[in-house]
Amino acid sequence: MKRVSYKPLCERFYIPRPTLIEWQKQPKNDDKNWRARHIEYLREQIDAEEETKKELRDKAILPEDIFLICAYFFLTCTKSIPKKQDFKKALKEFLLYPKKSVEFQHEFAKRIWKDGEDTNSGYLNSMLLIDSLSVFQYYVLIRAVLNFNLRLFNNENLNCSEGLKGKTWQELYMYDKEFSLKNITIFFKNAGILS
Repeated sequence: MKRVSYKPLCERFYIPRPTLIEWQKQPKNDDKNWRARHIEYLREQIDAEEETKKELRDKAILPEDIFLICAYFFLTCTKSIPKKQDFKKALKEFLLYPKKSVEFQHEFAKRIWKDGEDTNSGYLNSMLLIDSLSVFQYYVLIRAVLNFNLRLFNNENLNCSEGLKGKTWQELYMYDKEFSLKNITIFFKNAGILS
Protein backbone atom coordinates (compact mmCIF):
# COMPACT_ATOMS: atom_id res chain seq x y z
CA MET A 1 0.00 0.00 0.00
CA LYS A 2 1.45 3.38 -1.03
CA ARG A 3 1.79 6.24 1.43
CA VAL A 4 -0.77 8.96 0.93
CA SER A 5 -0.55 12.59 2.00
CA TYR A 6 -3.65 13.79 3.78
CA LYS A 7 -2.42 17.37 4.12
CA PRO A 8 -4.07 18.70 0.91
CA LEU A 9 -7.40 17.13 1.91
CA CYS A 10 -7.17 18.47 5.47
CA GLU A 11 -6.31 21.99 4.29
CA ARG A 12 -8.77 22.22 1.41
CA PHE A 13 -11.81 20.46 2.90
CA TYR A 14 -11.14 20.91 6.65
CA ILE A 15 -11.48 17.19 7.33
CA PRO A 16 -9.49 16.11 10.40
CA ARG A 17 -6.52 13.87 9.55
CA PRO A 18 -7.60 11.09 11.98
CA THR A 19 -10.95 10.92 10.21
CA LEU A 20 -9.27 10.53 6.82
CA ILE A 21 -6.97 7.82 8.15
CA GLU A 22 -9.93 5.94 9.60
CA TRP A 23 -11.85 6.24 6.33
CA GLN A 24 -8.86 4.98 4.35
CA LYS A 25 -8.52 1.88 6.59
CA GLN A 26 -11.86 0.56 5.41
CA PRO A 27 -11.59 -2.37 2.94
CA LYS A 28 -11.19 -0.96 -0.58
CA ASN A 29 -12.90 -3.87 -2.33
CA ASP A 30 -16.12 -3.28 -0.38
CA ASP A 31 -18.66 -1.69 -2.77
CA LYS A 32 -20.46 -0.13 0.17
CA ASN A 33 -17.32 1.70 1.34
CA TRP A 34 -18.40 5.20 0.41
CA ARG A 35 -15.68 6.75 2.57
CA ALA A 36 -12.77 5.50 0.46
CA ARG A 37 -14.61 6.49 -2.73
CA HIS A 38 -15.28 9.92 -1.25
CA ILE A 39 -11.58 10.40 -0.42
CA GLU A 40 -10.68 9.44 -3.98
CA TYR A 41 -13.25 11.93 -5.33
CA LEU A 42 -11.83 14.70 -3.14
CA ARG A 43 -8.30 13.93 -4.36
CA GLU A 44 -9.53 14.13 -7.97
CA GLN A 45 -11.17 17.46 -7.15
CA ILE A 46 -7.88 18.84 -5.82
CA ASP A 47 -6.02 17.58 -8.92
CA ALA A 48 -8.63 19.19 -11.21
CA GLU A 49 -8.36 22.49 -9.31
CA GLU A 50 -4.55 22.47 -9.59
CA GLU A 51 -4.73 21.86 -13.36
CA THR A 52 -7.31 24.62 -13.65
CA LYS A 53 -5.07 27.03 -11.74
CA LYS A 54 -2.35 26.33 -14.33
CA GLU A 55 -4.85 27.20 -17.07
CA LEU A 56 -5.72 30.44 -15.25
CA ARG A 57 -2.04 31.36 -14.91
CA ASP A 58 -1.65 30.81 -18.66
CA LYS A 59 -4.34 33.44 -19.24
CA ALA A 60 -2.00 36.05 -17.71
CA ILE A 61 -4.71 37.55 -15.52
CA LEU A 62 -3.83 40.97 -14.10
CA PRO A 63 -4.42 41.99 -10.46
CA GLU A 64 -6.46 44.94 -11.80
CA ASP A 65 -8.87 42.45 -13.39
CA ILE A 66 -9.32 40.66 -10.06
CA PHE A 67 -9.67 43.86 -7.99
CA LEU A 68 -13.08 44.78 -9.35
CA ILE A 69 -14.39 41.24 -8.82
CA CYS A 70 -13.09 41.16 -5.23
CA ALA A 71 -14.54 44.60 -4.47
CA TYR A 72 -17.92 43.63 -5.94
CA PHE A 73 -18.16 40.46 -3.85
CA PHE A 74 -17.14 42.30 -0.67
CA LEU A 75 -19.40 45.32 -1.15
CA THR A 76 -22.38 43.10 -1.89
CA CYS A 77 -21.57 40.80 1.06
CA THR A 78 -21.59 37.82 -1.30
CA LYS A 79 -20.19 34.69 0.36
CA SER A 80 -21.18 31.99 -2.14
CA ILE A 81 -20.49 31.43 -5.82
CA PRO A 82 -23.25 32.78 -8.08
CA LYS A 83 -23.97 31.38 -11.52
CA LYS A 84 -21.74 32.96 -14.14
CA GLN A 85 -24.51 34.77 -16.04
CA ASP A 86 -26.11 36.02 -12.80
CA PHE A 87 -22.76 37.40 -11.68
CA LYS A 88 -22.17 39.24 -14.96
CA LYS A 89 -25.61 40.86 -14.76
CA ALA A 90 -25.17 41.81 -11.09
CA LEU A 91 -21.70 43.28 -11.69
CA LYS A 92 -23.07 45.45 -14.48
CA GLU A 93 -25.89 46.72 -12.23
CA PHE A 94 -23.40 47.34 -9.42
CA LEU A 95 -21.24 49.52 -11.66
CA LEU A 96 -24.25 51.47 -12.96
CA TYR A 97 -25.28 52.33 -9.40
CA PRO A 98 -25.88 56.10 -9.02
CA LYS A 99 -22.77 57.71 -7.49
CA LYS A 100 -24.09 60.81 -5.75
CA SER A 101 -22.93 60.58 -2.13
CA VAL A 102 -19.63 61.84 -0.73
CA GLU A 103 -18.29 58.28 -0.25
CA PHE A 104 -17.85 58.00 -4.00
CA GLN A 105 -15.25 60.78 -3.94
CA HIS A 106 -12.82 58.58 -2.00
CA GLU A 107 -9.90 56.98 -3.86
CA PHE A 108 -11.24 53.48 -3.18
CA ALA A 109 -14.54 54.30 -4.89
CA LYS A 110 -12.71 55.97 -7.78
CA ARG A 111 -10.77 52.74 -8.34
CA ILE A 112 -14.11 50.95 -8.87
CA TRP A 113 -16.14 53.63 -10.60
CA LYS A 114 -13.75 55.45 -12.90
CA ASP A 115 -14.55 59.15 -12.56
CA GLY A 116 -15.57 60.94 -15.71
CA GLU A 117 -15.18 57.93 -18.00
CA ASP A 118 -18.05 56.85 -20.21
CA THR A 119 -16.88 53.28 -20.17
CA ASN A 120 -15.32 51.60 -17.20
CA SER A 121 -12.27 49.84 -18.65
CA GLY A 122 -11.91 47.79 -15.46
CA TYR A 123 -15.46 46.52 -15.94
CA LEU A 124 -14.81 45.66 -19.58
CA ASN A 125 -11.60 43.82 -18.70
CA SER A 126 -13.34 41.90 -15.91
CA MET A 127 -16.23 40.98 -18.23
CA LEU A 128 -13.83 39.81 -20.93
CA LEU A 129 -12.01 37.74 -18.32
CA ILE A 130 -15.23 36.15 -17.04
CA ASP A 131 -16.42 35.47 -20.60
CA SER A 132 -13.13 33.73 -21.42
CA LEU A 133 -13.42 31.29 -18.52
CA SER A 134 -14.86 27.80 -18.64
CA VAL A 135 -17.37 27.02 -15.90
CA PHE A 136 -14.75 25.25 -13.79
CA GLN A 137 -12.17 28.02 -14.31
CA TYR A 138 -14.83 30.54 -13.20
CA TYR A 139 -15.58 28.39 -10.15
CA VAL A 140 -11.90 28.16 -9.15
CA LEU A 141 -11.31 31.89 -9.63
CA ILE A 142 -14.41 32.95 -7.70
CA ARG A 143 -13.62 30.49 -4.89
CA ALA A 144 -10.20 32.21 -4.57
CA VAL A 145 -11.94 35.62 -4.56
CA LEU A 146 -14.27 34.47 -1.78
CA ASN A 147 -11.27 33.19 0.20
CA PHE A 148 -9.56 36.57 -0.27
CA ASN A 149 -12.66 38.32 1.05
CA LEU A 150 -13.20 35.82 3.87
CA ARG A 151 -10.23 37.23 5.78
CA LEU A 152 -11.87 40.68 5.44
CA PHE A 153 -15.30 39.45 6.52
CA ASN A 154 -13.63 38.10 9.66
CA ASN A 155 -11.92 41.44 10.40
CA GLU A 156 -13.96 43.20 13.09
CA ASN A 157 -12.74 46.62 11.86
CA LEU A 158 -14.25 46.09 8.39
CA ASN A 159 -18.01 45.98 8.31
CA CYS A 160 -19.71 44.26 5.43
CA SER A 161 -22.78 46.26 4.63
CA GLU A 162 -23.99 46.58 1.10
CA GLY A 163 -22.35 49.32 -0.94
CA LEU A 164 -20.38 52.33 0.23
CA LYS A 165 -23.16 54.59 1.42
CA GLY A 166 -22.64 55.60 5.04
CA LYS A 167 -19.03 54.38 5.18
CA THR A 168 -16.59 56.59 7.06
CA TRP A 169 -13.43 57.83 5.35
CA GLN A 170 -11.46 55.69 7.78
CA GLU A 171 -13.35 52.57 6.61
CA LEU A 172 -12.80 53.54 2.98
CA TYR A 173 -9.11 54.04 3.65
CA MET A 174 -8.95 50.55 5.16
CA TYR A 175 -10.78 49.11 2.13
CA ASP A 176 -8.32 50.85 -0.18
CA LYS A 177 -5.43 49.38 1.80
CA GLU A 178 -6.87 45.84 2.02
CA PHE A 179 -7.81 45.80 -1.68
CA SER A 180 -4.47 47.19 -2.83
CA LEU A 181 -3.01 45.63 -5.95
CA LYS A 182 -0.05 44.50 -3.83
CA ASN A 183 -2.31 42.53 -1.44
CA ILE A 184 -4.28 41.08 -4.34
CA THR A 185 -1.09 40.06 -6.14
CA ILE A 186 0.40 38.37 -3.07
CA PHE A 187 -2.80 36.51 -2.19
CA PHE A 188 -3.58 35.28 -5.70
CA LYS A 189 0.02 34.26 -6.38
CA ASN A 190 -0.05 32.20 -3.19
CA ALA A 191 -3.41 30.76 -4.28
CA GLY A 192 -1.81 29.69 -7.59
CA ILE A 193 -4.02 31.93 -9.78
CA LEU A 194 -1.48 34.60 -10.77
CA SER A 195 1.96 33.80 -12.11
